[in-house]
Amino acid sequence: MNIFEPVIIGISQIFANKMRSALSVIGILMAVGAVTGIVSMGDGLQKVLMVELDQMGVTKSIYTWAPEPWYRDEGGNWVRRAWEEHMSFRDLEAILAETDKVEHIIPHVGVNYSKGDYNMKRGKVTTLSSIVSSTPKYLLNENWALASGRFINNTDLRNSSKVCVIGADIATDLFGEGVDPLEKEVKLGDDRYTVVGLMKPKEFFDNNFDNRTIIPITTAQVRTRGNDYLDYMIVTVKNAEDIETVKADMMRVYRRLHGEHGKEFNFQTGAEAIEQINNILFILKAVAGGVAGISLVVGCIGIMNIMLVSVTERKTEIGLRKALGAKRSNILTQFVVEAVVLCLFGGFLGLGLGFMLGKGISIYIISLTDLPFKSYISPGLMIFTVGVSLTVGLIAGVYPAWSASRLDPVDALRDE
Repeated sequence: MNIFEPVIIGISQIFANKMRSALSVIGILMAVGAVTGIVSMGDGLQKVLMVELDQMGVTKSIYTWAPEPWYRDEGGNWVRRAWEEHMSFRDLEAILAETDKVEHIIPHVGVNYSKGDYNMKRGKVTTLSSIVSSTPKYLLNENWALASGRFINNTDLRNSSKVCVIGADIATDLFGEGVDPLEKEVKLGDDRYTVVGLMKPKEFFDNNFDNRTIIPITTAQVRTRGNDYLDYMIVTVKNAEDIETVKADMMRVYRRLHGEHGKEFNFQTGAEAIEQINNILFILKAVAGGVAGISLVVGCIGIMNIMLVSVTERKTEIGLRKALGAKRSNILTQFVVEAVVLCLFGGFLGLGLGFMLGKGISIYIISLTDLPFKSYISPGLMIFTVGVSLTVGLIAGVYPAWSASRLDPVDALRDE
């Protein structure tokens, strides 16, 4: 007896007991489909995030900011520092002079024009905007493009000009659908700003770019802060492998400009942020996949139950085969193969179900949010799915096959 014979017998038994086989396969099909669909959604989400973050230059970025005025002591209590250090353009220029490995630096200053439930106004129309103050290099790290007009420029910085660039939602809220907002005035707080640019629509997950308003960073410093402090800087290096070298150069600058307090300045690399995102996604996939994996156990029990019933029903067949010279290994192989064939059949169907499930959910998400979201079934996931199906088949088939192989042919024939 060769290996192909029990395979043929296993397949024939599936078609001989169509209803029972279908019910057996459903458990594996649903389990594998759920696991595949959930993991493919997680992989798709991860892929979209990585592409966007790479286009935004996150993998080559270092986020840096001055020591916070408050910190936690060893007892976990919040304590105010006896000193304060602030970041300024002096730090930015010193870093650029210190190393030639930096591509550009983008400084940021927080802006507060709050008027309660709004901070922008045109006539009697109000809206709430996320106000960003930065430099002409801001767009280099945002993967965001102008629709019309211009972005803030160096002349705006030198003059602390009251100009702004607005997102698509802000333009619609304040001026109406299809109205050109360029060269028109809006009010930020009590200050009048001229709209010089309109950005193209963009939304990335819960990060809505369209409600942003960008103003020159020097304008924010003069109009809202009254000082030249910077809240943080994004330093983009030319090559990702130079990040640690640039961090060391920046620390040297901070210690030179800020003395012993320079060592308290903060750093976070884009790679660290991506690692945190990946860890969160892994946990979500593991938890969701684990819940779906419980159904695999149920499916395994169902297959084992069917195989045990099959052994009972086919005692005469087993007795005849053993009487005619079939070895225990032949019987063992036959029943294990039958279980594996059932599980692999359910696994492949489940893979298709998981693909359709992931595809359907991604289409639904795109229809609601316009996000470039796609499910992704990697070759590794396909191999894992087939491997799980094979493992379940082996687990579910070994005990029934072992029971069948130990049947005494005389007892088996007498049972008939």
